[in-house]
Amino acid sequence: MQPRTPVSALAMALAVAFAATGLGVDAARAQGATVWKIVTQRDQLTDRVSRIAMTLPKSEPRQEGKSVTTALIISCGSPFPNGPTHPQLTILFTPLQHMFHAAAVATRYRFDEGPIRDYKLQIPGKNGSYAVMLPKMSDQDPVADLVAARRLRAEVYLPHTTNVLLDFNVVGAADAVKAIACQ
Repeated sequence: MQPRTPVSALAMALAVAFAATGLGVDAARAQGATVWKIVTQRDQLTDRVSRIAMTLPKSEPRQEGKSVTTALIISCGSPFPNGPTHPQLTILFTPLQHMFHAAAVATRYRFDEGPIRDYKLQIPGKNGSYAVMLPKMSDQDPVADLVAARRLRAEVYLPHTTNVLLDFNVVGAADAVKAIACQ
């Protein structure tokens, strides 16, 4: 499944959302609260409106001593250019160093105390922003698991750094999926 919103657009929305939320995000992290931010974008060429929902991990990861902005994103995507869209789950990193050497990264994740899923996933990226998409398979649906869960932990093996462990409080994901209204 390819995202309908390209990684560079997601990165821009992420930057805007972080700037708009400011200290509210840090305060929510400190309290352990879930903050699902809904970001709306209008395509200037088609006037089509799209939405993404995003939340931040409990703590910010670091690469080579520098802070890496990371978010869990729910967006609408479709394998067909004009087909119906479905919610998809992505972990976005920006900015990362030295990622031009990595075509795919090893990723492990689990919802609550459920099974651990291991993948070596393609990591599309542009201008220092990279997205790890958690795939929907015939027997696994990360979005369905997300809306039923309270916690998502993901371990991502990024080049030139130690493994990055992300811990997301995902309470309220069902409302976030409804808010982005995939069609």
